[in-house]
Amino acid sequence: MKNFVAKDPSPRNPRVSTHNSHPDRIEAAYQADRHTTWGYVIYRTTYENNADWTEFMRRLRVWAEDSMGLYNGQDVLDKMSWTIFEDKEHFDGADTNTIRDHFLSWIQSAVQLEQPQQPGGTPADVGRSPRYRYCVQVDAEALKSCVHDAPPPPDFDRDNQGWVKLIDKTWICEWDPEDEDEEEEYDSIEGVTERHVGWVRCPFPSVMIEYYMRFLDLNGYMVEYRRPPAIIGFPWNT
Repeated sequence: MKNFVAKDPSPRNPRVSTHNSHPDRIEAAYQADRHTTWGYVIYRTTYENNADWTEFMRRLRVWAEDSMGLYNGQDVLDKMSWTIFEDKEHFDGADTNTIRDHFLSWIQSAVQLEQPQQPGGTPADVGRSPRYRYCVQVDAEALKSCVHDAPPPPDFDRDNQGWVKLIDKTWICEWDPEDEDEEEEYDSIEGVTERHVGWVRCPFPSVMIEYYMRFLDLNGYMVEYRRPPAIIGFPWNT
């Protein structure tokens, strides 16, 4: 196995196929969109413990580096933009709808500022980039799960004790609370009793890299979706 070469080998690590290489697939996607940067935007919505937040960010960076290191993908990681919104006045205790609204507003100008113009001077667009389709929210419950419930690196969180919220910008609530004929089939989450609530709990070690890659597929989010408090990913069940 020492000299094993995968079928369609990655130029970064020939033991892994390009299809299974996180940096190869992410790079191919942002190049197809003619983008020069990528990565999820992060919203901090809890401000009770700065030490926990510092540790959260340290671990998040470690997991991102570890994930890319498996594939010799540091060059792609270097192109990631670590965009973090920290504003206690506006975001402390904010719900997912508030974050979604801000994210949608941010996208309007961000893509033009971050990405180069298309050939012929055409302004850049969002393309298929998960950067402009989903964002990460870290509230008090999520922060606790990542810093106090999950093991610290390098011990991998095999039981998914740590998680963050990954918010879908396109979600619109279809449930009408004044519709007396509509049955409530699910427990209320932020007032929503539909199966789809507009966000998922995403495993902490995997969110910035693996689930960015998975959600390059426009159907990836719906394929992976599990209603909170379930956490997406392994075990692969509903």
